[in-house]
Amino acid sequence: MRPILIAVVGLVLVAPVLGAQQVEMDRTLERIYDSVVTTSDVRQVRILKLAVGSADTDAAAQTTIENRLLIMRELARGTVAEPAPDRIAEKREAWRKTWPESTDIPALLARAGMSAQALDGWFRDELKIEAFLALRFPQTADSRRTERINAWINDLRHRANLSGK
Repeated sequence: MRPILIAVVGLVLVAPVLGAQQVEMDRTLERIYDSVVTTSDVRQVRILKLAVGSADTDAAAQTTIENRLLIMRELARGTVAEPAPDRIAEKREAWRKTWPESTDIPALLARAGMSAQALDGWFRDELKIEAFLALRFPQTADSRRTERINAWINDLRHRANLSGK
């Protein structure tokens, strides 16, 4: 009986120390249909500055990722051609030029936890989204095009129960 009591007291005394050493590695922030947005996704977008426009906060980066997932779901229903590898390379090079020449891109990717292949996947999806939006919202002399795209995205967010976020 005494050894059990000593073990229980020992666990009670050690438990707070063990709890203090825990570090959150990743967490699901949002579920969107069959996809999830995690803290590591937000971290990647912020570290690598992948969001077009302003994603200088975690909330803005998360919204960017959510909108991207919603648009990708919509374009999966249609027929948007896969972008050519040279277009993906152009997109990657344009992104690289936003960084100072001395930036160690492989180290930056490693810090963000993203592979070069995953980065190319991001740019491939960006090109697909651009093509999809060009088909759905032709770039004519429509001064309200951006407003119409934003209204459509808000509708997608509403249908996915993200409208209040």
